[in-house]
Order: sequence, then structure tokens, then C-alpha cells
Amino acid sequence: MPKELKSSSRTNAWVLDFGMGYRAAVGTRELFHLIDVPTSYIVPCTPAYCHKVLFWQGKLLPLMDLASRMGGVEQDAPYIAVVGYQFKRGEYPQFGALQMVSPPMQVTVSDDLACEIPGGLGGWRELAISCFNLNGDAIPILNLNRIFNSVPG
Repeated sequence: MPKELKSSSRTNAWVLDFGMGYRAAVGTRELFHLIDVPTSYIVPCTPAYCHKVLFWQGKLLPLMDLASRMGGVEQDAPYIAVVGYQFKRGEYPQFGALQMVSPPMQVTVSDDLACEIPGGLGGWRELAISCFNLNGDAIPILNLNRIFNSVPG
């Protein structure tokens, strides 16, 4: 879905609502599990946007509050999306969790919906690989590897 693609290929994505007007998308195959009414655990001495972990399938996953990371207030969201990503193609996936205020919405995206990633430094440009227009709103496509493996600048 990068802007430079000329084809009109179509793909599905999940739009995630993090609260406070912050929404972004992940690929269909990146969303592994949806949890409602989750139990998470606070980790002391960590930033507000990632100060909790979630126990899922025998693993402790970092639980990211993207609304807080983007500059909003900390959210106490009732839904969690367990997402998977890879450092390199072909590797076993790594997992993380994203807090959401509502269940995800599946959409079909095509190259002709590509648009500029909103925000400047410290915003979506650090966390997204591309962006598409959904009913007049710019929806960033998340780079999960960057979200779970970088420290905001």
C-alpha cells in the first residue's frame, strides 16, 4: 500500500481504535487474537504507555497503550489485540499486545487509497509504514516491529 505502487491490488486490514481519536491498522495476518475483559499486570519503573504485561499462551507480552504513546492520556481499554511480527522474513513470530477501546473493524484497502502519514516527528511517522484514507480519515498502517522494539525519541 505504499504510494509508489501502481497496481490496484486489494487486501484486508484490521482498523484498531486506541481511544482519543487515535486509530491505525494492521494486516489481517498480524492480528492473532482478540481478548475482551483482559487481565494485565503492572510493571514498575516503566513508561506509562507500556507499563503493563499480559499473560497469553504461556508468554508475557508487552501491552502497549498507543493513545498514551501518541501524547494522549493513559487508557484503561476493555479490549486487547494480540499481534505478531517478525524481525526477519521466515522467522518465528514475536508477539505483543495493543490496548483498544472497541473491537477491531475489518476493511478492504487498495493502493488507490494511499495517503500521507499524518503527524511529524514523535507521531505516526515513527510507528507506521504507510497510510490509507478511510472515509476521509488517514489511517496509519503500523510497523509492529518498530513499535515493540524501539524507544520513542
